[in-house]
Amino acid sequence: MTPSRLAIAVSTCLFISASPAWAADLAYKKLSGTSFELVLSSDTSLTVDQAQAMMAEPAVKLCNGKIPEFGKYKFSSNDPVAGQPASNKTSFNMVQILSCVADIPERPKQASSKLSEDDIARFKIEGNKLSNAYMSAIDNGYYEVAYNMLGKSLKNLGPLEEWQTRTVAYQAQIGKQLSREFWRITVYDNPPNAYQAGTYVAVDYETKQSIAPITCGYLIWFQPAGTKNNFTLMREEYGHISDDILKSTAATDMGKLRKQMKCKT
Repeated sequence: MTPSRLAIAVSTCLFISASPAWAADLAYKKLSGTSFELVLSSDTSLTVDQAQAMMAEPAVKLCNGKIPEFGKYKFSSNDPVAGQPASNKTSFNMVQILSCVADIPERPKQASSKLSEDDIARFKIEGNKLSNAYMSAIDNGYYEVAYNMLGKSLKNLGPLEEWQTRTVAYQAQIGKQLSREFWRITVYDNPPNAYQAGTYVAVDYETKQSIAPITCGYLIWFQPAGTKNNFTLMREEYGHISDDILKSTAATDMGKLRKQMKCKT
């Protein structure tokens, strides 16, 4: 499928009092009835927040009445062709998956919990176990097993076949998993911003892949109030730093990049 294009130019102010408009080119490709792949290209290097801000308005138009939700993303770069003079311009490319959903379950905010310390410890163990089972199923090609762990909101994005196609394609981009760490597990008891009462367990992780040395993300497991032992995955977000970006990033900038990616710091 040939990507379509949208022209965008946005003024953004994040760290300084004024900023010039950044001109960028946005191409998109429809992946399914409710999801798109966006590719933002610019001669100016951008942060994740800046790039997503530039994609926001086109994303609303593409979703056509549904709510746009940004999912996994990656960075890429265009190296000069051998034998040709290198350009003085920075070539920035960000590939962003966009899903159009009826409702977005947000990451919960911490609130006063009525759970006991034993309950919190038990839920943390359960979150670790579920996350390991889900990611191991994907790593080993048991896609139906992993898909059956999804909650309703994620299954509404498409049937098993579409989900598996996207998952397999992404795994091919980042390569085989070499290591995995669940470095933070947080339990939320009926948080005030939740769309449904219950217990939420957020699991932040970082993996090392054979192609993408740094992949960071989080999983949110949900158990409705009044039920037991039936957690489902209600939100997943992740991104990765490819080997070419890692090699071209100064060591002094890696901390900032890892923070943008919400990696362990």
